[in-house]
Amino acid sequence: MEDDKAPERIRIGYPETDGIDIRHPPLRAFCDYCLSVKPPDDYADRSHFDVFRLKPWLGYMMIVAYEPEIRDFRYRLYGTFLADQAGFDLTGNLVSQMPRGIGGFILRLYLDCVDKRKLVYSEHTHVHARYSCDWHRVLCPVRDRDSIQVVGCNIPVASPMS
Repeated sequence: MEDDKAPERIRIGYPETDGIDIRHPPLRAFCDYCLSVKPPDDYADRSHFDVFRLKPWLGYMMIVAYEPEIRDFRYRLYGTFLADQAGFDLTGNLVSQMPRGIGGFILRLYLDCVDKRKLVYSEHTHVHARYSCDWHRVLCPVRDRDSIQVVGCNIPVASPMS
């Protein structure tokens, strides 16, 4: 598992500055919501991401807590639809515990989001999924009192024919 292949067809951008065209309507709605509550070049406040506000996307949500002493993130929430599609639940695990091909890629996305204090949009081919799909995600850097988190929405989208 350590030598799993890395994702392909990668697309990464910053919705706050790049004018990213997000074609999946629920993901576009999540991005618009994040843009409405997040100050430019800063963290959003965690109070904007309670279960009631996240309800339209809840099954596709991920919340990871930043552990700065090890520059890693621990999954606090891994949505039920994500777990079903992936075939596993990452809640409680560190990103670095994922297989190397995808874990390193995901860790870099989360670090980029936190370090730049910007929304990050990404698309890539599935690496671990029970069904063929591409993963489309929006990540939002969030401050919860003295801790930093990333709140993300990650939606599987039918893959184009290879």
